[in-house]
Amino acid sequence: MIKEAYLNEAHNRSRYKMGLMREYLRIPNNVTLVATINHEIGREELFQVLNQLSIIHPLLSVKIVIDEKDEAWYINGGVKPFLVEVTTEENWINVVEKENTKPFDFTNGPLIRFYLLKSDNKSHIIMICHHAICDGISLTYLINEIVFRLGDPEMSVQRIEPTLPVNENFSNVPLGIKLKLIFNRIIFGRINRKWNKKRVTFDEEDYKNVHTAYHKYFRYRIINAELSKSETSYLINKCRENGVTVNSALCAAFFASRDIVRNNFSDTNNKLQIAVNLRDQLKNPTKNGFGYFAGCVNIEFEYLHKKSFWKNVSLLHQTAQLELRSTKTLEPIIGYYINPTLTDAINFATYGRWVTEDLSSYEKLSKLIESEDNPALTISNSLIANMPNLIMSNLGNIPFNNNKKGHKIEKLNFITSPSPFLEMEVTAVTANDKLTLNLNLMEPKDENTEYYSEMKKIIKKTVEILIT
Repeated sequence: MIKEAYLNEAHNRSRYKMGLMREYLRIPNNVTLVATINHEIGREELFQVLNQLSIIHPLLSVKIVIDEKDEAWYINGGVKPFLVEVTTEENWINVVEKENTKPFDFTNGPLIRFYLLKSDNKSHIIMICHHAICDGISLTYLINEIVFRLGDPEMSVQRIEPTLPVNENFSNVPLGIKLKLIFNRIIFGRINRKWNKKRVTFDEEDYKNVHTAYHKYFRYRIINAELSKSETSYLINKCRENGVTVNSALCAAFFASRDIVRNNFSDTNNKLQIAVNLRDQLKNPTKNGFGYFAGCVNIEFEYLHKKSFWKNVSLLHQTAQLELRSTKTLEPIIGYYINPTLTDAINFATYGRWVTEDLSSYEKLSKLIESEDNPALTISNSLIANMPNLIMSNLGNIPFNNNKKGHKIEKLNFITSPSPFLEMEVTAVTANDKLTLNLNLMEPKDENTEYYSEMKKIIKKTVEILIT
């Protein structure tokens, strides 16, 4: 067992500036990983391993504090213990849908929760983490460390200082991009000055109001699909034959299936956002680091139903590769010039529209949302209007090592918190030679729509397209 004194010493009050991650502060946006393990795991042995990992990865045990200059900081130390809840619920989807409606406590932390399901001599470890501290790949590293340490609980513990997504941690960009960023800095300077004349600040109470109202209006839904080992192998081989990635095939398949289900075969323009792992672009790459290292590329793609599916995949792949080879993924990071309180206000203008009169933040949010000449509302409306048709977050093929006791990860499922302003948000991950897909939805509770049933048909058709 780790001595209490060692834990206290490791949890010193170090702090790290949030920077770009301020964009995720106080919004309903979580990333979740569900791992199926081939052994029964006890709560106490899991809790012991998590205590070890909280020393190794400081961001696992942080709260967020706003200083007198309105800058946000991760504070490591003085944080509440991890929630490790053992549940009798056998369906992990039910657990994730329910627990995602619960807000995180930013002022006291931590910003991650753990759940343990047991059934048929197996265990399901569910990790629900706020996007403000990590990305999906970080969760795959974390579950790998958890399972490995379950086989050897006396392993040594060594702290790894987190690498944060700030511009000094990334490689230099070309001169053309630097000039563009100088122009952006001038533009945002004007926007910030305008905002400072009408500045509105938000706090934890406002966040809880928004979270309550948001989940009162929407129901969080997950639609899951799994490919067998043979189906996954077939898809991978088919992609290799056509010189494309699995990710390109997934994107094209969702566009094709959507049009087939809706019986709309006209050539359609689609906005696509693809999540990108930025770890390789760090000046000092962090191996197995826990944090946020995600970027994205946005492309316009015209799906041509008169051409074959694999021809469409090839066209999409060519377009995506051109963007991925550029440095555009770093622009939002190294060009982060927005006043931090304006960043907060943009989020509250986006998610605060469902706050009702019975909540304490109603008057403040109403004034913000109804103010036509407010930069926060203008930017929020622009972001909503330019939402992609599909966001694809594919963690790829995750390799794992078995531990000394024979614990093995049999399956992974990756889930995100979707936006109600886009058509489809898809997450994918491959582990133990099996690909899993999840279509993540925010379904209006009080509207009589066929949204959920339509999305079930779309993901079913997507799988058919991929494996035939």
